[in-house]
Amino acid sequence: MDSLYPSREVVFVCSGNTCRSPMAEGFARHFLQLHGLDDRWSASSLGVMAIDGLPATGFAVKAMLEHGIDISGHRSRRAESWNPPEGSLVLGMTREHVDRMKRLHPGEDTTILLLGEASLPFCRGEALEVPDPFGSDLCRYREVAAIIRGMILGLVRGLGTC
Repeated sequence: MDSLYPSREVVFVCSGNTCRSPMAEGFARHFLQLHGLDDRWSASSLGVMAIDGLPATGFAVKAMLEHGIDISGHRSRRAESWNPPEGSLVLGMTREHVDRMKRLHPGEDTTILLLGEASLPFCRGEALEVPDPFGSDLCRYREVAAIIRGMILGLVRGLGTC
């Protein structure tokens, strides 16, 4: 099956790059490796309001560890300081993130979509936007991690798996 997206880098974007996008990056790396695509695809994450160098929140780390994925080494990166490689696939958690990335990188050879839009052909019943768990309890982080997990599974199918 040919890949739906020709890029070889997928970049997840949220607000602070400490909750949603690091979880998406963690799931993506995990499932890309599981499906043998990690030699052809890379995953990273950014924040449109991020401060460089902050770790993922404790609850994000805990929620991901429950899936067997360790994101404790994650450090936040600002979207403003990122230079997209040609053909990058940029996936925002909300329309606001998508709009911001389009303003930051107008006219570049970059595909910018909602994560929910990119995974939609391959997953069912998920919301297009991913809610922000920042400031919530661990239960909410678990819920958001489950939403992201479903979307990433759908996305990986679109990146060349059956």
